[in-house]
Amino acid sequence: MGRRKIGPEEIIMKMKEFSIEKNIPIYLVGGYIRDKILRKKSNDIDFVMEEDALKIAEEFAKKYGFPQPVFYGRFGTAMIEIDEIKLEFATARRESYPEHSRKPFVQRATIYQDLERRDFTINAIAKNLITGEIIDPFEGIKDIKRKIIRTPIDPNRTFFDDPLRILRGIRFATKFKFEIEEKTLDGMKKNRERIKIVSWERIADEIMKILEASKPSYGFYLMDIVGILEIILPEISALKEKTTDHPCKELFDHTLKTLDNISKHTKNVYIRLSALLHDIGKPYTLRIEDEKVSFHRHEFVGEKMSYDVCRRLKIGEEKARFIGKLIRYHLRPHLLAKENPSDNALRRFIREIGRDMQPLFILAKADLTSRNPLKVKKALERLENLEKRIKEINKRDRISTFKLAIDGFIIMDILGIPQGKQVGNVKKYLENLVIGGKIRNKKRELVRFLKLNKKEILNVSKI
Repeated sequence: MGRRKIGPEEIIMKMKEFSIEKNIPIYLVGGYIRDKILRKKSNDIDFVMEEDALKIAEEFAKKYGFPQPVFYGRFGTAMIEIDEIKLEFATARRESYPEHSRKPFVQRATIYQDLERRDFTINAIAKNLITGEIIDPFEGIKDIKRKIIRTPIDPNRTFFDDPLRILRGIRFATKFKFEIEEKTLDGMKKNRERIKIVSWERIADEIMKILEASKPSYGFYLMDIVGILEIILPEISALKEKTTDHPCKELFDHTLKTLDNISKHTKNVYIRLSALLHDIGKPYTLRIEDEKVSFHRHEFVGEKMSYDVCRRLKIGEEKARFIGKLIRYHLRPHLLAKENPSDNALRRFIREIGRDMQPLFILAKADLTSRNPLKVKKALERLENLEKRIKEINKRDRISTFKLAIDGFIIMDILGIPQGKQVGNVKKYLENLVIGGKIRNKKRELVRFLKLNKKEILNVSKI
């Protein structure tokens, strides 16, 4: 029989037991206390002590039969993971930073000095596990209740030392719906250029966490106010540019409204990111003709640009292609919904989009941000009717999982062509004929068709 699961409170009780037995003051610090006050679930527990944290982590794990700690020598910390609960053990420390680096010089310190080096007052609270005393020298509990993000010491020093804290502050404000206190906001603004010394891995991590919030737009408005949006996401910042006096959608506000809309319907951060990036091609395709504003082919320009953004945000190729695909096709559901297309046209569309149909419709619906509720209602009805039709056709014909009965090798053999783009073009040509009901998806019939129409197929499939 396996070991029963253990919860965070039970782990903390065991640490209290251990602390009393060893007569070593051990402090519960930071996020766990903050989340407890906010009545939020937390699986990250940080313990700080003025003793050797690595030794204590080892002894604690041994006493209760927990997994061996993993040591992070440079930071002098140890980590134990139990049932998806992460415990971090750290020796109380002070930090000083060289000008062009986020890597601090570390010295042993008291618990008070350790709290002073922390990023925000809401994370600078500790509890002595032996006495139960709450140590809150910077009034973090009061700030949690007032819903305020504030630094424990001079914000200039906090953000100069570690500029990633600018994004962390924005993330906490977005996640908890807190306000950033004025001096803290000024400190962020003054040190915004220093964000350039932070690695893209860390920046990407914060941006993706901001996208997970229930109302992520707040984070991007704050990035704009602080002045780091144009440094880390210039493509989003460019949406604010007013290059024309002609009445057209405020692209920045529309984008962030689309992002909030989509966040009500999906927790998938990649679909949310596609909403943030869906119109980034517009500033580069803006044209004015006969007093009319157009953004012709902005979806293709946006798709291409999105790959650069995804590379910066360390998003893998498969997810980047998914985001690019949603951007490329985000207008198509609206156009089809107005046209009342034939079943064959919809079959081709299903084939093109495949398994990404649901995310595409989530994006298309979120993209409706008009201030006219009647206009939105009608457009939404059209999209829902189209989606219903697509589901019915797909259920009947199973097009999204459709697979051609012959492969590329048979095509190459019959037509005498080498591996390459032309083989793909022939496959697409045959797929469209099958989907359009012109030929059955049977190996024998497809082979016969290729042999009989070899010359014509070679012509239409040329690159």
